[in-house]
Amino acid sequence: MPADALRQLEKVKNLYLSDFRMGRMNERRLTVIFDEGIEGEADQLKTGSSVIDSLLGKAKVIEVRPGSKRFTLRFEDYVSFKITDETFSKPEEVKPLDKATPASLFRENPSAVFLRHVKEWTVYEDYHPDKMHHYCVAALNHVLEVVTTVPPLVEMQVLTEADFEE
Repeated sequence: MPADALRQLEKVKNLYLSDFRMGRMNERRLTVIFDEGIEGEADQLKTGSSVIDSLLGKAKVIEVRPGSKRFTLRFEDYVSFKITDETFSKPEEVKPLDKATPASLFRENPSAVFLRHVKEWTVYEDYHPDKMHHYCVAALNHVLEVVTTVPPLVEMQVLTEADFEE
């Protein structure tokens, strides 16, 4: 994993899952793209009801725009993966190393429920000695979980105006 791209990914506070692609029929390759959401200035919400607007007050829009970072994660040997709409995800117990430090949106979890599920319900370990790892990316719109035998390759780019032109 390129260390700088991974360090940058671990610092991001807001991510959106933007795209994913699977390998061809006999390939166990998964490519997932996440874009950083950048907070805008606080502005009054406008729902169409002045009563509701006054109750809600101001909010910050989180959007992908020029200057946002784009992270491409390539899993070259996945065993299983799932993508869950964020609104239906239950938080999993993750023990942070330091309670003062917020958890990264990208993390490896060796005690994940999904990892235990894959080990129990697949025959992968019966035929392959490779250790399986669980990686999770908790984005604003989806939660990606991947069980794989090798860490993902992570690349980063900064989006420019040209990336938003059609």
